[in-house]
Amino acid sequence: MRDLRLSLPAQGTGIFSGILLLMADLSEMEHRLKDIYRILVVDDSQDDLFFLRKVIRRNPRFIIVGEVCNGDDAIAYLSGQGVFSDRGQFPFPDTMLLDLKMPRKSGFEVLEWLQEQSFDRLTVVVLSGSNLPEDISKALKLGADAYKTKTNDEKEQVLLLRDLEELLDRRHSL
Repeated sequence: MRDLRLSLPAQGTGIFSGILLLMADLSEMEHRLKDIYRILVVDDSQDDLFFLRKVIRRNPRFIIVGEVCNGDDAIAYLSGQGVFSDRGQFPFPDTMLLDLKMPRKSGFEVLEWLQEQSFDRLTVVVLSGSNLPEDISKALKLGADAYKTKTNDEKEQVLLLRDLEELLDRRHSL
């Protein structure tokens, strides 16, 4: 970013120069996108995890930082509790791919818990085998940013991740 202070009198000490610097910083942030998005996958199906890993690894902008198989572990991961307390080993994700039908706590229960948290930059995408309108409606009402139906079709999975990338880019460019 160009240092606007050099072009202003008195090394940019006035209120006007501060406003210009703030505007320049905001302008640069609007055009900056994250290079890599960290993903937490929450799904109890090993088959679904296999296919997700395979397609996610093809996109250099995505990295899986955690995989858990139930809602209790998703909550523990996000809150940095128990075995997930080391943020160096278990970094906070940019997005969570969340299944709905899981043991212990369901995806719906995780969404309900998230409503009481302040994870403003976390993007939650429900990735479920259910295409029931009531599941979609409930997930979105509980705060999911998007709802996608699981598929084993590789082309559909690539499109799903392209949609996810666009969603994340939009959210992180704000």
